Amino acid sequence: MMKRTIVLLATVLAACLIVSAVRGDMVLVENGTPKATIVIAKESVGAVTEPTAVTFWSPQPTSNKVAAAALDLQTYVEKMTGAKLPIVGDDQNPEGTLILVGRSALTKDFDAKIPAGMTPTRDEEGYVMITKSKRLLLAGNDAPVYHGTEYAVSALLHSLGVRWYMPGDFGECVPKQPTIKVDDLDVTSRPDFKMRNWWGPQSPDQCLLEYRWKIRNGMNPVLHFITIPADSSIRSVLPPAAELANTNFAEVWGQTADGKPNIGMPNLTSEKSVQYAAEKIKETFRKNPEQTSYGLGGDDGYPRDYSPGTLKRNMGMPDVGGRVGVAGDMSTTEEWMEWVQAVAKEVYKEFPDRIITSNGYANRNVPPIGIVPDPKIWIMFAAIWSDTMHAYDSPLSWMTLRQSEMIRRWASMYKNVYMYNYLYYMLAGCGAPIPLAHKHMHDMPLYKQWGVVGFSDEGRTVRGESGVFPTYLRARMMWDVKLDAKALMEDFFANWYGPAKAPAMAFWEELENTFEMTPWLGHEDRILPYVYSQELIAKLEQHLKEAEDLATDPWSKPRVLADRVVLEHLKAFMAMSRAEFDADFVEATKQAQRMIDVRKDATALSRFYFDPQPTTGESFGYYYWGSVARRDYYQKMADITTGKTGK
Repeated sequence: MMKRTIVLLATVLAACLIVSAVRGDMVLVENGTPKATIVIAKESVGAVTEPTAVTFWSPQPTSNKVAAAALDLQTYVEKMTGAKLPIVGDDQNPEGTLILVGRSALTKDFDAKIPAGMTPTRDEEGYVMITKSKRLLLAGNDAPVYHGTEYAVSALLHSLGVRWYMPGDFGECVPKQPTIKVDDLDVTSRPDFKMRNWWGPQSPDQCLLEYRWKIRNGMNPVLHFITIPADSSIRSVLPPAAELANTNFAEVWGQTADGKPNIGMPNLTSEKSVQYAAEKIKETFRKNPEQTSYGLGGDDGYPRDYSPGTLKRNMGMPDVGGRVGVAGDMSTTEEWMEWVQAVAKEVYKEFPDRIITSNGYANRNVPPIGIVPDPKIWIMFAAIWSDTMHAYDSPLSWMTLRQSEMIRRWASMYKNVYMYNYLYYMLAGCGAPIPLAHKHMHDMPLYKQWGVVGFSDEGRTVRGESGVFPTYLRARMMWDVKLDAKALMEDFFANWYGPAKAPAMAFWEELENTFEMTPWLGHEDRILPYVYSQELIAKLEQHLKEAEDLATDPWSKPRVLADRVVLEHLKAFMAMSRAEFDADFVEATKQAQRMIDVRKDATALSRFYFDPQPTTGESFGYYYWGSVARRDYYQKMADITTGKTGK
C-alpha cells in the first residue's frame, strides 16, 4: 500500500482549491528549485509523445509512451512549483535524486516488480511506484496495448492533488506549492477491468486531447485491445459475392427467408462453412503472427440464417423484444455460438493460444441454452433495447433487472465478457442533460462482482449532456471499482466550483435524483419530456441562482456559467417538445435554434461541452435527430402548414 503523509502547504492555487503536498526524505522540488532528475531509457529521449488523429486508436511504441510519461511529470511539476525537472537518458550517468520513469538501465534492481508481458488473455497490465535510496521508480507494463508507465506518473500526480476532470486546459486543476517531497512508496496497482475505453465521434483534435485525458485517468485508449467483433466482420470469413455462381460454396453461405444465398451469413449448421471460416482465420494468423485475436460479428440489425438445418436447430424462443412465431424476431444465440465455437475449435488445432471474439448483440444477446461454452471465447455484450438510465439493481426498471440477469449468465459461461454500452444514454437526446453518476456508483461494483472484464463503449462524451463529474467518475472506477465515489464527488465539487460548491452540487443532484427515480424507461428521447418537469426546472433555477451569487472569482464563475448553459438548453428542449406536441412548428423551429445558440457560451469555455461541426453547425456526436436536423425539419413543416410551400 502507499505510505505517504500529506502536509498542508500555505500556498494554494487561487483558481483551483486543491491544497496538497507530500513530505518525506526524498526532495523533488524545494522552494521552486529542482532537486531531482527524470531518467528514461536513451531510446525514449526525443521520442514522439503524442499519436496522430489517424493512429490514436492503435498501440504506440514503448519509447513514445515513456517519453509522454516523462513529459507529463515534468510539465505538471513545473505547473505546481515553477521548477522544471531535467529529463535525461540512462546513458548520461546522472547523479543525485533520480526519478526513474519506465524501464531503463538504472531499474534493474526493480525490474522483477514491474508488471510485464502480454498474452491473449490480457491479464498483465499494471504499474509500480517505489522509493529506495534517492530513487523514485514510476514504471509499468508498456507492452503494445498497455500504458503502465504513463499510469504510474498520473497516479503520483493525482496523489499530489493534480486533477484532470475533462480534457484540455479548462478541465484540469493544478495546486500551487513550492516544495514537493515524497517518501515510503511501495505501490503495485492493477486495474479492476481489463478493457477500459469508449469512443466518441469528436473532431480529430478533440480526440487527441481525450486520448491523453483517458490515460491520465486510468483508461486504456487502444480500440482493438482485443479484436472487436465489429458489425459485418463475419463477411471476412465468407466467400466474396463474386463467387455466387460457384456451387462449391453453396453450403458455406446461409440462406435468406426466400431460400436464396445470404452472402452476409454463414450456414450455421454446415461443416463446410466451419472449415472455410477457420481456414480464413488461420491464413490471417499465418500472415500476421503478432495478431492474437480475431473477431466475428454479424451484420447490424437482426441477421439470420434460414437454412433448413439452422431453422431446425433454432430453439423457437423470441428475443427480448421479439414476438412469438415471427421468425425474424427469434433468438439465434444457440446456433450462432455453436458455429463460432466450432470455428474456434478448428483454429485452435494450429493456433491454440489465439482468441476468437464474438458478440451478444441484437438477436444474439440472450445467453445460449443447452450448449457447452468455450470459455476462451471473448463475448462483447450489447443490449441496445435496454433502459440506459437506471442502475442494474433498481426496482424501478424491469429492463435493467432483465439485462443484469443476462450479463450474469453470459459471464458464468464465458470468462471474458465485456460491455459495449451506449453512452448516448438517449440515442436522440439532442443534448438535454443526462447525468448518471448515481448509476455508475451502483453498476460498476456489480460488473466486477458478476465477472465482467471491461468496457468498449459506443457513443459521445459531450459534457454538456453527460455532465463533467459522471464522466470523470466512470473513467476512474474502471481502474478502481472500490474507490470512495462519494469522497471523489466531494473532491470534485469543491475543486470545480469553489465557493459555489453547495448549490452547484444541489443542482446536479436534482438531475441525478430525477433520473434515478423516474418510472420512465427507454433509450430514446421520446420519454425525456416526461422525465423532466417544470417543478424540476424551478428547483434547478433556484440552485443555479444561488451558485451564480457565490461564483464571483475567475475560477468558479465560468464553471457556473457552463451550468447556466445546461439549464437554458434544457428549457429550450422542453419548449421545443411542447411546441412539437402542439404542432406549432414555427415555435418548435425557434426553440431548436435557441438550443444551438445557447451552446455557444459553453463551447467558448471548452469544446468538450459542445463541439459544433464546421459544415453543419451540429455538435459532434449528434448524428441521430440532433438540434440542427430538428430545426430544419420543423422549418419545413412550418412552411407547409402555413401555406408557404404547400398544404
